[in-house]
Amino acid sequence: MCVLKGLVIECYLIDEHLEMIAVTETIQNETTAPVGDTNQRVQALDCLRAIACLIVILSHTQKYTTDGGWSIGAYGVGLFCVLSGYLITSILLRDEKEHGHVDITCFLKRRCLRILPAYFAVLLPCALLMKTGVFLKNHGSMVAKTLSEFPFFVTLTHNHGDGIGINHLWSISVEEQFYCLLPLLLIATKSKMLRQVFLIATSLYMVRYASLGSNEPYFCNAAFISLIIGSLMAMNFGPVTAFLNRFKTPTILCSAAVLLAASVLGRFCPYGPLYSTACALIVWLCTTKCKDAPALNPLAYVGKVSYGIYLIHLPVCLVIYWYLSKFALQHFVPLSFAISAALSILLGALSWELFEKRILALQNKFKHRSIDLILAAVSPLLLTVGAVLHLLHK
Repeated sequence: MCVLKGLVIECYLIDEHLEMIAVTETIQNETTAPVGDTNQRVQALDCLRAIACLIVILSHTQKYTTDGGWSIGAYGVGLFCVLSGYLITSILLRDEKEHGHVDITCFLKRRCLRILPAYFAVLLPCALLMKTGVFLKNHGSMVAKTLSEFPFFVTLTHNHGDGIGINHLWSISVEEQFYCLLPLLLIATKSKMLRQVFLIATSLYMVRYASLGSNEPYFCNAAFISLIIGSLMAMNFGPVTAFLNRFKTPTILCSAAVLLAASVLGRFCPYGPLYSTACALIVWLCTTKCKDAPALNPLAYVGKVSYGIYLIHLPVCLVIYWYLSKFALQHFVPLSFAISAALSILLGALSWELFEKRILALQNKFKHRSIDLILAAVSPLLLTVGAVLHLLHK
């Protein structure tokens, strides 16, 4: 998570869920914004993604919860969100520093190609299988409820985890909303202080959702807090680095562990400030202190394809649970987790190699301004339609 004047920080990956950037950071400069070229990945960040993804899969294999009733999967999603907020903000600040402004069209076009094709490639078939009774036919009421909310899944405004089969996709809605709103904030004001005041005020507002408790589906909106803490770290990367470099790595790790323990023992929301700050410390360490290790390449690859894994893992877990129930093995966690994780990773890898990577390559083939504008407008238009649907629904 490396100190030197005019320091060049190791290259790291931006994903969400996958775009590569290298970060150049001058510790002395208080207006720090990570900047650089697109050429390398940081293995440690990929490993973090992999760990977060495996935690989520384990959660959906068996419902492990803390004393506060929080699913352990929420801790994996919280880590994802901090990492996403940090990297997405870093990309925007880098572009602003290089070009003097945020190119919102280019940014939203990249996000559209990265997020939406794979998202709909999972959402639409799963919904169709549920509708026809091929998938989850023994859960009629929950399936009916989930399908009744299908328009909100389509418009990226399904901000709660209630439902079955595809309910994990709420996190994609929250992240897409953040991705669309953050560039507007950076365009609206050049003041670093005003940007941070707005983000902090928003996170304080979202605390109301963090206090709802794990039984309330709309507590998922608290994930904005994790995204914002990651974003704030990117905005203050230089000062944060200058401060944290006063301490040894074990001290920072212990601090992160204390924050995590306080969050769990205090029964606080996994998207709240304590756990999110712990994640931010780990992300900082991975960004500035970690070096590549060949032995971790397999785990890093899982992180590289983690978006596809995350999208498909819940349907896979449910199918595996159903199949193992025929042999009364559905609660044998080592087996159910191993099969669910292995199959999800396989499908995620195939999705990346055969589909997602090729979709991303299209942005280099089609550079016409009108096409860029159309792609950039997709997510904002979907969100606008979704907002109208929510108003009508009320």
